[in-house]
Amino acid sequence: MTLKEKTHFLFLVRKDIIINQMQKKIGYDARMIENSGIGIRIQHILKFWPIPSKEAELFIFGDPNRLNKYDLPKHAKIIPYFTPIYSPKEFFGHPQMAEMDILDIPHFNVPLRYLRKCIVTIHDLIPYHFKEAHGSILKRLYLQIVLRSIKWFARHIIAVSQYTKDDLIKCFGYRRETITVVFNGIDLNNFTKRPQPKVNAFLKEFQLPKEYLFTVGIGKAHKNFPFLLSNLESLWKKQSLKLPLVIGGISKEIPEELLTFQKQNPHRIYFLEHLPYDLLPLAYQGAHLFLYPSLFEGFGFPVLEAQAMGTVVLSSNASVLPEVLLDSAEYFDPNDDESFQLNLLALLSDGKRQKAFQTKGIQNSHRFLWKNVLKPYYQVHQTKETESN
Repeated sequence: MTLKEKTHFLFLVRKDIIINQMQKKIGYDARMIENSGIGIRIQHILKFWPIPSKEAELFIFGDPNRLNKYDLPKHAKIIPYFTPIYSPKEFFGHPQMAEMDILDIPHFNVPLRYLRKCIVTIHDLIPYHFKEAHGSILKRLYLQIVLRSIKWFARHIIAVSQYTKDDLIKCFGYRRETITVVFNGIDLNNFTKRPQPKVNAFLKEFQLPKEYLFTVGIGKAHKNFPFLLSNLESLWKKQSLKLPLVIGGISKEIPEELLTFQKQNPHRIYFLEHLPYDLLPLAYQGAHLFLYPSLFEGFGFPVLEAQAMGTVVLSSNASVLPEVLLDSAEYFDPNDDESFQLNLLALLSDGKRQKAFQTKGIQNSHRFLWKNVLKPYYQVHQTKETESN
């Protein structure tokens, strides 16, 4: 090798070293990728992650066996990370997080040790507002510590709705300029209307009636299920309502009181236990109406999923739901029996209104395409990467 060739070779090596030193390392905590709600968001953030740049390298923290089931950026590197969610060990994070320039944490379970590097997503303050459901002193202390630490030390905060942003400002004094709203989205590749024969086959396979009301999300206080069941029972007893209720989104054991209620109301309640996610759209599409009595949500995936399938939504008017649904759904007061019953019966008896809500609902769901709603999210990343130069 001549002197000129050696000089050129050393120049290229030095250039490569400098580029590697300048390249930012972005860490993403994806341990919750299989959770409902948060997991759906993680899957799509990684699916639509921008093409790699010379300035940034992506590292995904989580269980490799779980992560490799999903559509991940081809340029990303997986770092095995198995620390349980909400465990004290999370405060310390993963040792390789020390090498990251930016850490993206998709929930408030942050590694306090590296918080100054973190872009943190907060979905809602349900544990704060529903104290009776999160009554453990240790849990409440944990919540106070992490939310106040995020307020003071996080690099930036993402809220999944304007409602959540305003709630953080009101309840914990967060500064408005430190929070960016990035909505959740919907995947129309999955949630799109199917041929009617497929819906009929689904109903037959799961032994469901031809017409029914549909709801999801039992077992949590804020979902307001006792309110829904007591009102439906009242209407059934008065014979004002004939449609039965199908309940989906059951991932754990059915509560004993719900089984008792089913025995007291035979042929009125049907359960879809452990329904695969890819079959959920068929449950929505087969329904006459989708009922959502929730007292509190950070966003509310199910109402958009129902609308995308052409199912009319009768929704609580609480928390974020009017922000997501606008005028595309019928509302009721989730604390008022008369409000629910009157609005349900009025909607069922008005075919023209149902048709209008069906059209508006489909249009509304299209506002939340993942590739569109995530644009400000990636812009936050670009800004923070630039700031760290």
